[in-house]
Amino acid sequence: MTDGGTAPSAAPAPGRRRAERPPRGRDRELDTSGVPRPSFQSRGWRIAALVVALGLLLTWLVWYALTPERLPVSAKVVNAKGVVGTPLYVGMFAAPADLDRTLRISGVRVHTTSDVKLKVTPLLCRRGTIGVTTQPDQFCADLVNPEGERLVGGDSIVVRVEADDAALAVIDRIRIAYREDIRWDTQPAGNRQAIVTVAGRP
Repeated sequence: MTDGGTAPSAAPAPGRRRAERPPRGRDRELDTSGVPRPSFQSRGWRIAALVVALGLLLTWLVWYALTPERLPVSAKVVNAKGVVGTPLYVGMFAAPADLDRTLRISGVRVHTTSDVKLKVTPLLCRRGTIGVTTQPDQFCADLVNPEGERLVGGDSIVVRVEADDAALAVIDRIRIAYREDIRWDTQPAGNRQAIVTVAGRP
């Protein structure tokens, strides 16, 4: 029989630990000190590099668009003689048959100096070339306004000269405005000039 004292509390079993209570409040937040954070400086460098790359690409595209291959030119001077009232056709530019390009013509510029008023009209001669003639149908499969048309190897540009009075005219080298894929330009092409003499009818 024991006396009326309190029984001693049982000691924890060896090898056991008391269960730890989960942390409260902010203590529950995950410890992210070991997770690498993105560097705003490195991100800025990446953005800057991307901007520079896009700028270089845009610069190259503009350069490519504005610098198509030059059109062939010649130092040849054409001498042409006609008569009043009869249109005279003079060849100014002949695209080589092996020209591996397709040009979409937006216009042909012609500068003429003459002693009287005359009419000079550029035309596209399809699948043919002309020196000087009054009968272009013998040399061209078709003769059309060049604006908006395609020019390929074997085609040529001629000018039709019409005068109501005797005249002496000098036609300078033509300039062709065209587009090729995404490129465009206005370039000199063909013969250096044509000297045209139009005689009056007897």
